[in-house]
Amino acid sequence: MMAPEEYKRMVKRCLRCSICKWIPQVQIKNVNHATICPSMDYYNFHAYSGGGKIILANSVETGRIPMSDAVRDIVYKCTACGGCAVACKHLNSLEPLDIIQALREKLVASGVGPMPSQRQYIDAVKQAGNPYNQPAGQRASWLPSDVKTHEDADTLYFVGCTSSYRRKEIAIATARILNAAGTRFKVLGTNELCCGSPVLRAGDASSFKELARKNIESISALHVKKVVFSCAGCYDMFKVEYPRVGNVPFDVVSSSEYFNQLIDEGKLVLKNRVPLKVTYHDPCHLGRGAEPYIEWKGDVVQMLPMVSLNVPEKPKRCGAGGVYEAPRRVITRIPGVQLVEMDRIKEYSYCCGAGGGVKSAFPDFALHTGKTRVAEAETTGASCIVSACPFCSTNLQDAIKESGSTLQYKDVAELLLDAIDTAPPARPKK
Repeated sequence: MMAPEEYKRMVKRCLRCSICKWIPQVQIKNVNHATICPSMDYYNFHAYSGGGKIILANSVETGRIPMSDAVRDIVYKCTACGGCAVACKHLNSLEPLDIIQALREKLVASGVGPMPSQRQYIDAVKQAGNPYNQPAGQRASWLPSDVKTHEDADTLYFVGCTSSYRRKEIAIATARILNAAGTRFKVLGTNELCCGSPVLRAGDASSFKELARKNIESISALHVKKVVFSCAGCYDMFKVEYPRVGNVPFDVVSSSEYFNQLIDEGKLVLKNRVPLKVTYHDPCHLGRGAEPYIEWKGDVVQMLPMVSLNVPEKPKRCGAGGVYEAPRRVITRIPGVQLVEMDRIKEYSYCCGAGGGVKSAFPDFALHTGKTRVAEAETTGASCIVSACPFCSTNLQDAIKESGSTLQYKDVAELLLDAIDTAPPARPKK
């Protein structure tokens, strides 16, 4: 949703410095964990980097190359993790991720994009309300009989498509924790729609805006004060992208933030010891991608052919405004748990590999990226990876299995539930 005039300016300003391929130099702790771009790590050609895609966008914009399947394949071989954008801010003021997103939207508008598998799940969202093409009537099938919801509650738990249909254990753990804390909450159940994240990342901006408006309207009609999200992608949409579509008249809170608050208030008592050494994986959409946009109205002053100044200075989205401390606070407050960090963390975290439509369109690329992250996790000596995203859950568990790793995987909610529930009911198989 980058403005056309800004897009035209931006695609001309790449310095070809390749800083988009690496975490900032002062943050590098290990030569084996110095890169930030999964696409470059897998395809190993400049066109697949953030800067390479900017050059590609400029070539399309100036008519040097046409929209084609070849262009499409390069542009969609990207997890949309935003690592390149954070790296670029340390030297330049470009928005590589926004340029890639705008180029995807142009590919969709021209009829070339998205990838065939992505078109299928966009159609599924339009027809069934979820990318898995599952019946809307089964959306609340995750809800166990022991969980109590309240229709008059002013807190809503927005479950999301993946936790509703694929990673039900995350939804169940979240709901049980809310019950344990005495939080009165409700769910949309069969009336819940996809947040639109997979639709937007595939480049179908018009369908995304329609979904965003529907979700804002339907939730606003409930007069809730707070909406809690256990899905990083859903949280990112409501926190960052929805305000760019319309007014969001309720508080948007990630489950990790809310869990931490409940512990602070003494509503959750962590009485069970959980003897685990864990490492935490920052989901891209809960971390750097969750930093809101700050509206800027200024002028771009051209100084030299490749150099311009924003007057006044334009706020930089450097990723530091994401949700980083809350999940770590929750983890370290669990008795018996020891947190050890990977080399690439917080706004410099490496992607799990599942985002941007890559998991469906390029599964080998997604799995390679997940295995790269699992290998990094293994160097910490941890026995378990903890994260806070159902997409990360799926791809990292796939990577653990494929690589033959002995690591466990737990969502923050699952780990927390172990600390507050002495005899948890049987959970569905993963």
